[in-house]
Parts: sequence; C-alpha cells; structure tokens
Amino acid sequence: MNTVRVKDKKLALRVPPNSRVPIETPDNLFTHHTIMLCVGKRGSGKSTICFNYLRMLKEAGKCDRIFCISPTVQSNEALLDALDVDPADCFDPEDKNVIPKLLAQIDEERDEYSDYLHKMKRYKNLKKVVDSTHMPIMNIDPTALLEFADQMGQLIPPQSKYGHRPMLHCFIDDAQSTPIFRDRKFINMLLRHRHVGSFKLDKTIKGHAGGLGISCYLCVQNIKATGGCPRSVRNNATQLVVVGKSKDEEELNDIYSSVGGEVDYDNFMDAYEYATAEPYNSLVIDLHPKKCHPSRFRKNINEFIVLPPKSPSRRRKRPKRASKAKPKKAKPKKAKKSNKSNKKV
Repeated sequence: MNTVRVKDKKLALRVPPNSRVPIETPDNLFTHHTIMLCVGKRGSGKSTICFNYLRMLKEAGKCDRIFCISPTVQSNEALLDALDVDPADCFDPEDKNVIPKLLAQIDEERDEYSDYLHKMKRYKNLKKVVDSTHMPIMNIDPTALLEFADQMGQLIPPQSKYGHRPMLHCFIDDAQSTPIFRDRKFINMLLRHRHVGSFKLDKTIKGHAGGLGISCYLCVQNIKATGGCPRSVRNNATQLVVVGKSKDEEELNDIYSSVGGEVDYDNFMDAYEYATAEPYNSLVIDLHPKKCHPSRFRKNINEFIVLPPKSPSRRRKRPKRASKAKPKKAKPKKAKKSNKSNKKV
C-alpha cells in the first residue's frame, strides 16, 4: 500500500481541551469511571466480586455513595449493610421512573458540591481582603463576614459533604429481563455514565467542570439471551468479569465476541481456563488497563495473569457458531397438462 502524507500542519489532528475531572484510584484498582459487566450462572459469586471491589474502593476513600437497583435487595441485605448502603438509595427495576429518580439524586449531589465550590470562592476572596495589610476595611463585604466568621471574628472555611468531589457508584443485580433492560433511559444513562450530573462550566472556579459521573456494576446470568444485556452496553463495558465455569460453549463464544476486538482468542481461553479452574473464581478482563498493570487479565482482582507469547502453529481455532437450518420452502405444484386437444369449430 502506498501513502502520501500531506505537509500542511493545519490538517493534523489536535486533541481538544478536556474539561473532565478524572478520579485517581490506587494503582492496582481499575481506571474510573467504569462499567463492569459480570457474567455467571446463578450462585456463582457475581454479587460477591462486585461487593469486594466496592469494599476496596470504600477503604481507599473512592466510594462515597452506592445506589442499588435490584428486586432482591432484601436477600443481599447483609452485603448492603457492610457497604453502608442507605435503604433510600435502593430501587426496584420494575419501577418505570427508576432512572429519573436516580438521575435526580445525582443532580442533587452535583448541586450540593457546586454550592460548596461557590462558597469556597467567596471565602478565599474574603480571606484575601482580610489578610491584606493594604486593603481598607471598608472593602470587606459584611455579608461574607456574617457567612464565614464566628462570634470571635475568626474565619471558618466551608466544608463539603465528603471532603472532596463526590464519587458515586450503582450496583445493578437480578434485573435481567425486567423493564429496565428495555428502557432507553437506562441504556442512555450507561452510555453517558461519565457525563451525568454535569456542571455548568465556570473557568473562575477550579473543579466546576465536566460531570460527576457514576460507575456502574451489572450482574447478568446470560450475556446475549432474550432480555439480556444490550449490545451497546456490552460494547462500552470497561471490564468484563466471567464468574465461574460456563457449561455452554456457545455462551462462552458469545462472551468472547464482546471483547474479541481487543483480546486475542488464544489469550482469552488460556486466561479463562486458569482463572476458573477452581470454583467461585473469576476471570477479569480489563479493557482499559493502566500503564502500570502487567496484564489486562486477572484471576479475581488480586492476581494478574501474564501470558507467554504463543507460536502461530499452536494457536487454537475459535469454534464457529452453529447455524440454524432454514426450513425448505415447498415448491408450488405445476398444473397438469390436459391430454385432450382443443377441437376446432
């Protein structure tokens, strides 16, 4: 193939300025915001791996509030109590207004944090005037003094709800085949999960930009079954977790097809067989690994799987999907020709 590079530098692509405020996580955890898709049969441990990851985030100070969408919240009450989930933050997937209610809660968190940022701006301006030796006392705003000064005249800085930008998470379990999986608002929320709770850009206030965003964790038993995970969500997942062994080869093939554009089939199968050799273990595929990660594959969360290169002669062949035989169309019967000749009149 021959190419001709244009010398005009104006035609070169430039990365536009980004107003997104990233969430820094510990080195061995995933890049956030995230959509984690956990696939496994009933009782395989899907909820357990999500619970443990959220626990790790909480211990690292990267998880402030967890929402839960599940019809079986009561059966997982012990897990939710351990994560300090407020019962008011649990929703039923059968509720048609579950997504508007969830987005309203995210917007409330945004408004509270936005109010804190504006207060902090006013506080810094006041402190600058008070600490200045050249500024006349008449320039001090009495309203600001009433807002930030105590009875002794000491300035008290405003405090945010969490002490930092809110970090929100949503756990979705046992919701497959419920109306929420057919709700366009739900799919739209997942596709723009980094941008929900958007701030109105204010260049004079640091951090008053982008969106709060929300990380989502979906647990499903089948990845492509009727009422299963929509294709647009599968293609936008940042982590795919295969929990336990799959008895169905076609189901395993469907799981691979969700990451086939970024993961080699040989590597997928080798990592899968190693990670799921023992019961209740998981293969975690990180589709957006950090530079410090030695591999995109993990056994559970605490063990990276580093695979050696394979020779082309020892590569596996991906099984082809069994094609359904189409019923043969019945041929129309031809009209029988009459042996009698037409008589001339």
